[in-house]
Amino acid sequence: MIADIGEMFHIALRNPTYMRTLEEHYALLERLVNDENIYLDPSFPFDRVCRLLGVKRRDMDALLRRELGVDGDALFKSLRAALPERLERKYGLKCFFQEL
Repeated sequence: MIADIGEMFHIALRNPTYMRTLEEHYALLERLVNDENIYLDPSFPFDRVCRLLGVKRRDMDALLRRELGVDGDALFKSLRAALPERLERKYGLKCFFQEL
């Protein structure tokens, strides 16, 4: 997973024109969240993801509040909190998460 995420960041950083607008940063963040589950990796808190994307955290937070009604930290926290329920529904892993 991380190699793919790292490669996505490197593509964006090697070519400064690749990611110009906040909306493009948002689209990449959406891919990292939905496709790569970056919110599960503790080495990628929201502020670090913003730095790696080359976007100001406050700008991304403002966009997330406008689009989703939450800031980046709240988004990552809610996605992490929802994971046990999703896995329980999908795979029946309730016992596994009772121990955590």
